Amino acid sequence: MSIKHNLSNMPTFAVIADMHGNLPALEAVLADLAVVKPDAIYFAGDFVNRGPESGAVVERAMALGLPAISGNHDTWLAMLARGERIPENWGDLWWQPQRLALGELTPEMLAWIEALPATMRIELPETAPVLLVHGSPRHAREGMGRMFSDEQAAEMLRIVEERTIIGAHIHYPWERHVNGTHVVVIGAVGCPFNGDINAQYGLFTWDGEEWRFEHRSVPYDHEPLYAAWRNSGYLDDGCLSAELMLLEHHTARTHYVPFWDWCLENDLPLTRESYERFAAERG
Repeated sequence: MSIKHNLSNMPTFAVIADMHGNLPALEAVLADLAVVKPDAIYFAGDFVNRGPESGAVVERAMALGLPAISGNHDTWLAMLARGERIPENWGDLWWQPQRLALGELTPEMLAWIEALPATMRIELPETAPVLLVHGSPRHAREGMGRMFSDEQAAEMLRIVEERTIIGAHIHYPWERHVNGTHVVVIGAVGCPFNGDINAQYGLFTWDGEEWRFEHRSVPYDHEPLYAAWRNSGYLDDGCLSAELMLLEHHTARTHYVPFWDWCLENDLPLTRESYERFAAERG
C-alpha cells in the first residue's frame, strides 16, 4: 500500500545554476524564491560566460552568501586569469566574449570563484543526504542527461554514496532512477536549451522517503538582457561567437557548441564563412 504524504510542511530546498552572465534571469528566479520560501538555496555553478553580465552576476551571488559550487565556465575563466589554458588564437575575434567576461571580474570575484568547491553534500534535518555537482560526479564538463544510457550512468555513479544526486550543466531538466539512485538535472537560469526562454531552476521537497523534483520556469523581461548584449561591446566588430550566444538566448536552443564541434570534425576555422557552410548543411 502506498503512503500519501502531506508535503505542505516537509523540508524543501532549491538549486539554481547556469546563470551565465544573465542578471535579469537570476533576479527573476530570486524573486520567485522569495515567494516559494524554501528552507535552503544552493548555487550549482556556471555564474559566468555566455552572457553579457558575468561580473554583475558574481557580485550578486557573493552578496547573497548562499552555499555554492563551481561550474566548468567558472573554473575556466579563473584559469585564464592565471594565464592557464589560454587558446593559441586568443587574440581572435572569436574569443571576444571570454576576454570581456574576464575583464568584468575583479580580483575579489576571482578569489571567490577559486574558493568554490567542485561538489557539495546537502544535509537537511530528518532527510536523506544529497550530492550536488555541476556536471557529473566525475567532471564538471560531463552532464548526466539523455546523452548517457542507464548503463553508462550507472558507471558514472559508481563512486556516489548518496541516493540522490543533483546536477546542472546540460541546460535542460532531466530525471531518472539508476540502480536505486535518483538522478536529477535542473534547468538553466540564464541560457536554457529546452526551447523555453524563461529562467529555470529546481525545487526539491522531501516526501518522507525521497526528494521530489519540481522543475520551475519563471518568465522575465528579456529586453534588459538584450540591451546588455547590445551595449556591452560583446557584439562589436561582428563577433560571430557573441551572435551565436545571443541566438541561444532568443531560441533557448544550443548553437555555439554544435558549430564548434562541426568545425573540429571538419578541420575548419571558427569563422563566418565556416558558419555559412555549417548552416547550409543543417538546412
